[in-house]
Amino acid sequence: MLKKINALLLSFALAGCSLIHHSEPMPQQTFDYQNSIPQNMVETTDYSHIDLGNSESFRVAMLLPLSGKVSDMGQNMKNAAMMAVGDLNNNNLLVQFYDTKGTTGGARIAVENAVSAQSDLIIGPILGEEVSAITEPAKNAEIPVISFSTAPNVLQDGIYTMGLLNEEQIERIIRYAASQERLKLAVLLPDNQSGINMFKAAMNAAQLHGATIVKVGFYAPNSMDFTKLAAQITGSARVAASQRKPQTKESTEETTEEERAPLDFDALLVPEFGNRLKAITSMFSYYDVSAPEVLFLGTSVWGNTNLSKETELYGAVYPVMSMSRLTHYKQKYYEMFGQKSNDLSIFAYDAVALSSALSLKDKNYLPEAITSLDGFYGLSGAFRIFNNGKNEHGLDIVKVSANGPQMVEPASNKFYSANPAYAQSGVNDFYMPEIYGKNSEELRQILLNVQ
Repeated sequence: MLKKINALLLSFALAGCSLIHHSEPMPQQTFDYQNSIPQNMVETTDYSHIDLGNSESFRVAMLLPLSGKVSDMGQNMKNAAMMAVGDLNNNNLLVQFYDTKGTTGGARIAVENAVSAQSDLIIGPILGEEVSAITEPAKNAEIPVISFSTAPNVLQDGIYTMGLLNEEQIERIIRYAASQERLKLAVLLPDNQSGINMFKAAMNAAQLHGATIVKVGFYAPNSMDFTKLAAQITGSARVAASQRKPQTKESTEETTEEERAPLDFDALLVPEFGNRLKAITSMFSYYDVSAPEVLFLGTSVWGNTNLSKETELYGAVYPVMSMSRLTHYKQKYYEMFGQKSNDLSIFAYDAVALSSALSLKDKNYLPEAITSLDGFYGLSGAFRIFNNGKNEHGLDIVKVSANGPQMVEPASNKFYSANPAYAQSGVNDFYMPEIYGKNSEELRQILLNVQ
């Protein structure tokens, strides 16, 4: 068995595609997109002439919403997948597309058709409810699923995800904050299950990296008023700017210190985007909470907001997929299809590239190959998939500036841990920070129940 597994792992290294298996630390280098693909790469959106293989091919069923409300996203990802097919030029790979229509019913029909076609691997769907709908038939047919959903309740052995998980992003940004000696954290989160899950991840990451979460504030998911929450988080340390006394010769040093007392946190995690992110940062600026005293931390969703004019956030940091690779990918996508790609589509590209590497495998060891702890190297950077369905990506850290995102710390040339213990672990023997917007004991019980 060991010989078979070793032979399988070797096949990844020989795959000849942009996604490679690696057992040594990954070299730090600029990704050369043009020189990484075959010279006969298809340069047209018409893929009808591509020889996708024969009846003996490695069959990949790609389940995407090609019609319905989210069809634009589905088509974007189909384009990325076909782009990968052209780049890889693997005649042993057969990629077939099935329309989920963005519904559970459509997903069930799609997976039934995929099973009937004797697919070896299923890629997709996108939505969590779609993944739930296909789980039983896929597992009954013993077909592994690599989805794009990051909903934690759908991930399990045999049902994996390519997407960026909140917990891995939070671990990465807190790891960076700790490396900068920012060890006293405040966290702002939506008052829903996602917020609870992110708080759990933040507590776990803080424990791993020697940091402490001193305060957490929960807000209504659709709220745009953060006046009370900002006042609670800053506490009595700050007086709102509008309430401060004008600085005069008679102003005493004691009064100044009272108005701008030291905060009990030096980093603030805000996993929001758009107008809600701007409203939060504006309100904290009102209480004179800003860099460099406090380091604002975000997640990759910050990339969905143009922050170049948000002066309050200059110097703030957040994790992203490999900037150089993503830039080259987006350029190539636009050249081929005449439209912008969405960030999720790069996972469709990498999923097909992973499939190409898997096509050289012994099918009996497909799950073992997918979950190799050595991981893979794709356009999205380094990643590996765990038996529990979760994953780990190598993520860059960038900062907000007037000129757009600026590199602060590139992804490491090796994964954070030699084993995925951090992804499996829960919050144990934790203390409870100051909590606003949710009852402390209620939160404690919720956390204890979700471990």
